[in-house]
Order: sequence, then C-alpha cells, then structure tokens
Amino acid sequence: MAVVDRSGAISFGLPFMDRARARFSRLLSRVDEAGSAALPAAWRDLLDCAAEHFACEHIWMRASGFAERKDHSLQHRVVLEVMREGAVHAAEGRLPQVREMARQLKDWYETHASTMDASLARHLRNLRSGRGKADVRPQVSVATRPPRRAAAQHAFAR
Repeated sequence: MAVVDRSGAISFGLPFMDRARARFSRLLSRVDEAGSAALPAAWRDLLDCAAEHFACEHIWMRASGFAERKDHSLQHRVVLEVMREGAVHAAEGRLPQVREMARQLKDWYETHASTMDASLARHLRNLRSGRGKADVRPQVSVATRPPRRAAAQHAFAR
C-alpha cells in the first residue's frame, strides 16, 4: 500500500513546504486507491505535482545557495524520469508496474523528505531567522511560471 504517513510526524516548520508534502502525499494515496480505470489519470496528477514541487525546490535551493543542491536535484531528476516511465506504463495498460512504482516511490519519498527536504527546510529557516547569509534573496528569472515565482519568493519572506 502506497500511503505516505499523514500523521504530521514530519513537519518542516515552513508552511509552504508542509503544504507541498501534504499535497504530494494525498496524490500518492489517490494513486494507491485508484481503480484500474482511474490509475493513469491519478499517476499523471502525481507526476505533475512532483514536477511542480521539485521545480519550486530547485528555485529555493538555487536562490538560497543551498550547498546540497546538486545531490538533491539529481534525486529529483531520476525520480521524475522514472515517474514519466510510469506514465507510459499506465497509458499502455501495464498497471501492475505502476502500482509497484507507487510502492517504491512511497518508500523513496519518506526517506527523501526526512533527510534531504528536512535539510533544505533547516537551511531556509536559518536564512529566514538571520542565521544564514543575510544578503541572500531569490533571483527568479522572467521565464519562471508565476506559481513557482510566488512560492520561491514566499520562502524568503520575513
């Protein structure tokens, strides 16, 4: 079963990160609960959520000078590629493979959230409290989609 723990055991202390984690968890649960007919759409929704969330994290990491950015981003790239393969499996009716991917994704995400995302949250909290580089501000390109820009700027609001 691919249900991510929703007990609140992991809280990043940053509402925008906590909301993103909760949304991803809800969509992963929806994948797990989906019948065969609904599974391809549920997987696509989860993939879209992951792509958007990971893009926001990349902005936060780059803008804040997060030292672990390369390793963190590499995991995102690999997971998104596997999730895209899952979308192909789903579209072609190979649903047992998608369900196994969801199970493995759940395990990966719990570890990723409690290690890499927790480290990023600690870094961002330190910047917000003034314990980090005081002059760091997000540098967001014009090409960034508005929701990502707003999310990135919110991360640095004092």
